[in-house]
Amino acid sequence: MHTRPWVGNDIVDLAEPGVAGKEHDRRFMERVFTPAERDRILSAPAPTVALWHTWAAKETAFKIASKLREGVVFAHRKFEVGPGADGRSRYDAAARRLSDWVSVRFEDLEVRVRWETARDYIHCVGQLVRRDDVQTPVAISRGPRRVLAGILHHDQLLGGVLTRAEQASVHSGASERARLLARRLMDRWDLQGAEIVRLWRAWGWSPPLVSHGGQPVAGFDVSLSHDGRFVAAVLAGPA
Repeated sequence: MHTRPWVGNDIVDLAEPGVAGKEHDRRFMERVFTPAERDRILSAPAPTVALWHTWAAKETAFKIASKLREGVVFAHRKFEVGPGADGRSRYDAAARRLSDWVSVRFEDLEVRVRWETARDYIHCVGQLVRRDDVQTPVAISRGPRRVLAGILHHDQLLGGVLTRAEQASVHSGASERARLLARRLMDRWDLQGAEIVRLWRAWGWSPPLVSHGGQPVAGFDVSLSHDGRFVAAVLAGPA
């Protein structure tokens, strides 16, 4: 199971109410972050950015874990984000270079994440580390998988029509736009008839996935997110 290209993503709208200065909310900090994470956030050059980097990394890792663990609960502090979320460069000894990848660990899973940080948003993208990749972090970016990411502002127009099955998964305008964005990314592959849906399982609705005829398409994974003015999508498939 760990050899599939499991991906996750999370986007944070930095203009949303309550985002700025959240590092001063002591109860929130103690509930969400480990002591080591709190220390790194509060000592970072830009604590607010470091906080939401760390938050988005946890969200991204949780989305991956929820595809591998039925009924997993999002206990934030159990998703431990390693050094690097504060934006400082660090040396990756295994790859022998400065690395922007940061590890998030949950139980026996490891997810490596990285961020795109703009003036008004933070976007985090993560991939599950395969068992044979543990000693070679650079394999994530050089492996035989292609990972595409897209971000859409609410003022940007995006055409397209969802299928009936896709519409059944829609719960808001942002949810619809995220699926349309994922469909646009999916056009890079020849996946005629494929859909971005959630399937009903014994434990409830699955996370979004690439489906054809009601079955997951082998070798592909998708992740959707939205916050405030932005929606984002990540799609992974064969290179």
